[in-house]
Amino acid sequence: MRYLGMAAAGVCLLAMSANSSVNAAPAAGGIEAKSPIVLAQATTAKKDETIKQKVKRVWRDMTGYKFSVGCPAIIPLSRSTCTATGKNRDVARAKCQSQNVLCSVSDVK
Repeated sequence: MRYLGMAAAGVCLLAMSANSSVNAAPAAGGIEAKSPIVLAQATTAKKDETIKQKVKRVWRDMTGYKFSVGCPAIIPLSRSTCTATGKNRDVARAKCQSQNVLCSVSDVK
């Protein structure tokens, strides 16, 4: 595994040095080729929840089983809740466990 990491780092360094030498050649000749600057904006606006999605969420909150999820399983650094429906509590717990891999799932107190 160490060799794979070292090889990946070497390839990255080689790619960065190849790109820098390509850009340095026109600058040395005195003619600068300027590329247009493109700004990428992150879309932070959430999509509005449809009425159907809202009804499903409210129904699941009213009728579903709630579990406390701690990630990672050994030393929980973050806590959240998971609401799932099923024939019984064990089926609902299995759904939450499959949605949150490598996390501990316990009953809400």
